[in-house]
Amino acid sequence: MDQSVTRQRTSSMSPVKCPPITAVGRGGADILLERADDDHWIVTMLSRTALEWATSELCCPLRACFAGSMKLDILSTNRLLKQANSQGFRTEFIGLGGRDVF
Repeated sequence: MDQSVTRQRTSSMSPVKCPPITAVGRGGADILLERADDDHWIVTMLSRTALEWATSELCCPLRACFAGSMKLDILSTNRLLKQANSQGFRTEFIGLGGRDVF
C-alpha cells in the first residue's frame, strides 16, 4: 500500500523522497467489501489504520504474507466487519444496487 514517489529538486537536482501516499476509500471508508461469488466475499483494507489493525489483531500467523485483502465466507466476513465496526472503522459495500458506506 505504501508508494514512494521521487521528484527532482530544481536547484541542486538531487532526488528528494516524497511522503508515502496512503490509499483512502472513495467515501472515506477504511474497509472495502466486494462479493467474489455466491459463497465468498473479498475484504480489502483501504486505510493504513485498518491495515495495521487487521495485521496486528487478525493475522498473527500470516503477518509476513498479509497483503491487505482477504477472501472469506459470509460468516467470517460478518465476524470481521463486526469487529471492525466496534473499533470505529467504516466499511464501503459494493453490491448490485451500488455503493454504500457503513
